[in-house]
Amino acid sequence: MLLKNVLKTLQRKWMQLAAIGIIVIFSSMIYTMMFYGLSGIAEPTTTYLEESVQEDFSVEMLSMVTAEESQYPIVRNLLSRNIYTLEDIKKSEPVTFQKLMDSRIKSFEEIYSGFSLELREYKTLDFEYGGKSNKALIAKDSERINLSYMEEGVKPSKDNEIALNKIYADKNLIKIGDSFTLENRSYKVTGFVLFPDYTLPTFDNTFNVDTGLQVLVLMTDREYEDIDAKEGFRLSGTNLTDSEIDTAYDKDKLPFVTQIIRTATNMRSGAIYDELTQGRVTGLVLSIFIAAIAVIIVSIMISNLLHSERGQIGILKAMGYRRLEIAVPYFLSVVIMAFIMLIIGYIIGSYYAEPLKRLYLDFYLLPAVRIAQSITVFATAIFVPLFFFAVFSGAIIYRMLGEGPLELLKPHETTSLNWLSKYVSRLLTKAKGKTKFKYLHAIRSTGSFAIFFIGIMFSTLLITFSFMMNGMMERMTVGYLHNVDYKYQSYADFTKRIPEPKSGEEKFLIYPFAYIGDKVVSLEGLSPENRLYKLYNESGEDITGHIQNDAVITKQLSLKLDIREGDTIKIKVNKDYYSFTVAGFTDEYTSDTVYLNISRLSNIVSENKTSRLYSGIYSTSEPSSEYYSMIISKEGIIEQSKSMANYTDFMINIMIWSSAVISASILFVLTSFTVEKNYYAISLLKVLGYKRREVNSMILNSYFVYALISYAASMPIALAILKWMETLFLEEYGIIIPLKFNPADMLKGLAILVAIFLIGTYASRRKIANIPLQEVLKTYGE
Repeated sequence: MLLKNVLKTLQRKWMQLAAIGIIVIFSSMIYTMMFYGLSGIAEPTTTYLEESVQEDFSVEMLSMVTAEESQYPIVRNLLSRNIYTLEDIKKSEPVTFQKLMDSRIKSFEEIYSGFSLELREYKTLDFEYGGKSNKALIAKDSERINLSYMEEGVKPSKDNEIALNKIYADKNLIKIGDSFTLENRSYKVTGFVLFPDYTLPTFDNTFNVDTGLQVLVLMTDREYEDIDAKEGFRLSGTNLTDSEIDTAYDKDKLPFVTQIIRTATNMRSGAIYDELTQGRVTGLVLSIFIAAIAVIIVSIMISNLLHSERGQIGILKAMGYRRLEIAVPYFLSVVIMAFIMLIIGYIIGSYYAEPLKRLYLDFYLLPAVRIAQSITVFATAIFVPLFFFAVFSGAIIYRMLGEGPLELLKPHETTSLNWLSKYVSRLLTKAKGKTKFKYLHAIRSTGSFAIFFIGIMFSTLLITFSFMMNGMMERMTVGYLHNVDYKYQSYADFTKRIPEPKSGEEKFLIYPFAYIGDKVVSLEGLSPENRLYKLYNESGEDITGHIQNDAVITKQLSLKLDIREGDTIKIKVNKDYYSFTVAGFTDEYTSDTVYLNISRLSNIVSENKTSRLYSGIYSTSEPSSEYYSMIISKEGIIEQSKSMANYTDFMINIMIWSSAVISASILFVLTSFTVEKNYYAISLLKVLGYKRREVNSMILNSYFVYALISYAASMPIALAILKWMETLFLEEYGIIIPLKFNPADMLKGLAILVAIFLIGTYASRRKIANIPLQEVLKTYGE
């Protein structure tokens, strides 16, 4: 009988229970989805990277001969023919190239004992496929480190065979046995390959990631050497002992080294480790946080419910019912409701774990397995939060039922003020009674107000952070390309007689081997009067003319080296130093580039022999491939960046909607509790002549003011998180995350908060309107 009565009471509170249920479901769903989704990647990834001997570190090196290497007789002969890059040396004198690489490896291993190196050779190629611009990374098969891994099929054994990575093949409907055209040559696809040093397909300095337009390629060694594409080199290293590599190195002893990067801090090979670890931790923390909110709200609901039924409970105790007999129905109702909601959350989380796994594999190039149910995940997602529900609810129920029958028959009165109420009361000493009532009743319960305040702050933090992320990926990848007027960037083939640029074409010169301090930077020479590649600062001001006599650097480089406008930088080219005043920063986050006058840069590079050097042209129409070895389409690069931008937009929408749902649920539950606790006070206010709008203002609008305070408090926290993330990515990965705080976004966030408040308190406003005046008379009559 008592259980039936409790269930009937809870049925009348179905809207509150539904709102609490949403919060509980979110808690279980997030944990289950994150852990199952990531476990479907983590286990096969660990096995794959161990079996493929993933590099422990990589040694990035100069792609040209050093001053010390230029003293070798065989190298001096090459230099006399203007052959000084590793790529050109390999093409002209493969034996000399191999001797240089062996010499570099030997020099490194003499200083760093206990480590083993292997040369990693790879080529990047832009090509057209399916009517879109694609990019290929062709890696030469390794012998000891970063071994190629075949997901399906076999390695290419003939020169007309090729292996691709599976996600690219799936997105382009390519199957094993199909033909694939690359560089005007048709190949037979023999299998699907993965390279352990490319778990994330970042093939250059940009953060363009689109696995439908970027492909890993494996072919025979002979075919690799024959294919005409831009080639790069680095040294892959493994630890022969348990000690990790020291990334600080002696520049004088290892002049060819530009950077030593541990795999754990390398985006292309190690980002997945942080993703897997932090993804699980984030899922667990969010789950615990949301579950804690739900537990406290349920505790408040039980407390309100018991206080509203004090009289009936007092009568039951007077009739001889024991404390435990009365407590069990309330306890079981709460536990059963929480259990059902947690099960629903687990089912939803299990369902969405597979799409989450596919979302990760849309960017990370990794093997995967089917997700299997785990008793550990089930127990953690269901029984851990259920235990806390049971403990907190049971403790509250048992404590409140400890009062005697006569005490329970008396109406519950709050005789003491909490510290927050006392503080606000002092602030409102001179305020009217109406104002005091308005702002004090909302904070009488410390627990309720804390949940409200923290919940609103959590939601506004997510919303604010999502606004900061808006446009982030575009700024990191191709944002600057929208400001320039060229359509093609073409590198000249100087083995042929290049025609002079015509209308719609402008020269550029790139020297990627310069230094500012210990930092390798790229120098780019442009004409100060050029029209196709204008330089713009963050405010959109054209600063191209500043390179007439000074330097302009990218915003990314200025942040990395803490350079300010007006500073003097010393640029090292070969063994000579050149000083320039920094006249401005371009709004770029994709490269570490210093822009100079092309004539001045030509004189520097040629040691004052000529001011007419150039690397290629920017143009408005596609030039002939007869004279240009590499032609890069601006639209093709922009197309490759869309996938990552779409992913970011998707995550922003998820953050906004999930935070809105959680905060609206919290607002609804807490304001409905407030209305219930002030049921007779509201009736009395109506009897005293207060209008409905005034009653709404006194009972509910104080929450809006406190929500605004919570929103304002979230701003400095959001900015602190922004600064922390920028520092973290810069120190760990050497990447600038261009999150931006726009004051106008505060108004958007405020508009969302107002909408959430109106939605969350709508039912409570209706309930206030329906409270009759005679309720207060009934109370006095009793």
